[in-house]
Amino acid sequence: MSNLRTLALSIGLGVASALPLAAQVDSTWTQPLPPFHIAGNLYYVGTKALASYLVTTPNGLILINSDLEQNVPQIKASIEHLGFKFSDVKILRSATHTSTTTPEVPGSRRSPAPSTW
Repeated sequence: MSNLRTLALSIGLGVASALPLAAQVDSTWTQPLPPFHIAGNLYYVGTKALASYLVTTPNGLILINSDLEQNVPQIKASIEHLGFKFSDVKILRSATHTSTTTPEVPGSRRSPAPSTW
């Protein structure tokens, strides 16, 4: 029984020591990547490691996966670089989880994300 307790304690300490690493932001999460057209009405407006997509419609723009708060200015710049207005984003669709926060886009409404985490 002593070996089982030692094993459980070792696993618990290993998991606990990894938690601060998981909460850190990887530098590639905020590293710029030029926006680009994917196909049809779909565009990439994210960073090097965190994907954000822009879908254009006659009724406005849809931003999918807005990722980190600190990336909002970069996403805005990417949208405008492509020739669109950031203020035309009408729907924000994001699948967030506990390691990131989803910023608000002024004038947009949130579309509920499925529970994936």
